[in-house]
Amino acid sequence: MQAVSLRLEPTQYKRLRLLSFTKGKPMSTLIRDALDDYLKKNQQVKPGQEWFWSEVWQAAEREVECDLAGGNFETFDNMRDFLEDMK
Repeated sequence: MQAVSLRLEPTQYKRLRLLSFTKGKPMSTLIRDALDDYLKKNQQVKPGQEWFWSEVWQAAEREVECDLAGGNFETFDNMRDFLEDMK
């Protein structure tokens, strides 16, 4: 995923903070959801890629991003260790 820089005016920032508080979601999640909605409406989906933009797949993408951000993952030094852990 590409990084996005967003510069808000003070009044916009205050509105976003209030919305974040009332919805109980982080501001970053609200911004990402708004960008996702915008892209879905304004971006052509390449043929064969429709599955990626389905709500089910996007929900799974968000879940994985939360796991990664929260440190909820494991790393392995080699394939043998990974396969042993799978048993």
